Amino acid sequence: QSLKTWKQAIERSDTRLTVVFGTKGGRPRETVILDTIAVRKALDNALAIAESRHGRLIDKPDLKSAMDYWHNQAARIGLTGAYSPHSLRYAWAQDAISHYLAQGFNRKEALAIVAMDLGHGDGRGRYVAQVYGQI
Repeated sequence: QSLKTWKQAIERSDTRLTVVFGTKGGRPRETVILDTIAVRKALDNALAIAESRHGRLIDKPDLKSAMDYWHNQAARIGLTGAYSPHSLRYAWAQDAISHYLAQGFNRKEALAIVAMDLGHGDGRGRYVAQVYGQI
């Protein structure tokens, strides 16, 4: 539902995207754009797919059935192990920590920001350090 909004954000050269739909607990969050070119390409591909599926990437009646479908399709095409969705989230979190450190944030600040990017809230920096922060 947010693909067009995200595309507009990229076109404005925004550095963050607002995630509203499909978030844990329904809590909106913002996440940093680490690679604008890759995000633009992914959005272009996603918009083309959504056009043929009633405006949705996954044309299912509710979030649970869409997530089930997504997980099954990811496994079917081999997104398992090091390439599983959670492993990709882990890799993104590590890249984001490095990005924030390079921007001049100290480690505690970088972990707090990544916690928010991941939808955990800023008080979960220690959790992010334990789970994602082994860089």
